[in-house]
Amino acid sequence: MQEVGVIASNARISSTPMLIYKNAEHLVKEESLVIVRDSKFGKVYLGVLRWLSKYDPLLTHTQRAAIIERPELAEESIDLPFEASYIRILGEVVDGKLRPPSYPPTPRSKVYIIESSEDIQLDLGYGLEVCIHKYSGLPIPINPEALRYHIAVVGTTGTGKSRLVKAIIDEVIAKTNWSVIVFDHTGMDYVRYYPSRVVNAEEIAVDIDTVSQSLANSISSIKEHIENYMPITLLYYTMCIDTKREIKACLNQNENSILGILQTPTLNIDKIEELMLSISRKGLWNADVLAQMARLIANALGAREATSEKLSLYIKLYGRTHIDRLNKVTRKVADILDMVYRNRITVIDLSIVETEIRRVIVKGILSKIWEVVVDSREPQNILVVIDEAHNYACDKGCYPSNAMIEKTLREGRKWGIGTLLASQRIIDFSPDIRNNINTVFFSKLQTPYDFQQLQNFIDLAGIGTETLSLLETREFFFAGLGNPLRYPMLVQVKMVGEPN
Repeated sequence: MQEVGVIASNARISSTPMLIYKNAEHLVKEESLVIVRDSKFGKVYLGVLRWLSKYDPLLTHTQRAAIIERPELAEESIDLPFEASYIRILGEVVDGKLRPPSYPPTPRSKVYIIESSEDIQLDLGYGLEVCIHKYSGLPIPINPEALRYHIAVVGTTGTGKSRLVKAIIDEVIAKTNWSVIVFDHTGMDYVRYYPSRVVNAEEIAVDIDTVSQSLANSISSIKEHIENYMPITLLYYTMCIDTKREIKACLNQNENSILGILQTPTLNIDKIEELMLSISRKGLWNADVLAQMARLIANALGAREATSEKLSLYIKLYGRTHIDRLNKVTRKVADILDMVYRNRITVIDLSIVETEIRRVIVKGILSKIWEVVVDSREPQNILVVIDEAHNYACDKGCYPSNAMIEKTLREGRKWGIGTLLASQRIIDFSPDIRNNINTVFFSKLQTPYDFQQLQNFIDLAGIGTETLSLLETREFFFAGLGNPLRYPMLVQVKMVGEPN
């Protein structure tokens, strides 16, 4: 720890100006941690350097000087330029702990730069060790309580978001009793690290409406007809197969018989889910049969002959991939939750299925967690990690996942349901979601608007967009409730090895 300057006049509790010694200018960097020793009052302050500036008394921007016309005078005169900075006061160091400051540092107090974590004995509490201060190497742990108050990791491609999230996940598994479920949007960031804990999204059962919507999107030319007739067709197919009738018998039903089957009094959502899953496990989904049933249903409901024939033909031509995929379904949403609690971590590979199905799966699993809460009335201690979260948590166009994510961020803290949202664009998050995030790691951002949104719910303590543009991979500012130093700090994420 070396002495680098003195406190100047106009010191305040929150920030104080500092004059840097000439022979110490090479040691001082923006975002360096410093110690201020106030010998007059016997106080020790911890601070961080910001707004580093160089001045020359002969070249002020408010008056003209002779040196402008005769540059050679600069070489002949004494060396007058000097360097100054502001110190953002983080707190007073008392008995190894950081306390809120009660009095500003006295001018002329000595300032020392922290070059190593050994230069200061500071107890920041127990936490998840995923990062260190960039210049001093001081470990800055994440308070485990921050998990239930929700975390966001924001940065453009290449900043190291997934490595940071991976480091947090591993620390959660190693140091807490929480379980983790990861929704891997691309299937490239977390699947490789936990290959024995991966579930393919194709294996997870979804509801009839979602299957219908997926088909409608793939056959846009008759989307309206798909949306009108397909949910009823799928229901009829499911119930007909369940009665173990011959397919021909199902196809030879008259209109009254078809409508009678659909009006079964014992029908409910849970029963339909079980029936669909049973058919999937037996591999009984058949696009040709489903196309014929769609034609029957359309006729029974009064569709024109041309409409029913087109519906049948297009399902055979364009819907086969979606129908065949249903034969890969082997797990209920409840099965996924059981895996999470049993294995401590489960990764859902969402990369293969359509965006609409991805959102339904996210919503379904969150809904199931809340069902467990309602039944047990006990905290669940589960961290939900959502990669590329702007696809699921946006204000418009992310239904139905966004509504359930909003509920989780509003009410999850009481019941031990935390979220970690990783995204390139925080501006796309709905306002309700942004306002309930209490810890943020942020690096280079895509647009100035993302930075403005951060300022709305996190104290950035004077950090500007120009500072973010200089950050390298694995460098983030750590801000919010989970940061024991209270103010945003420039940290370097610890190395995460490559997957086997």
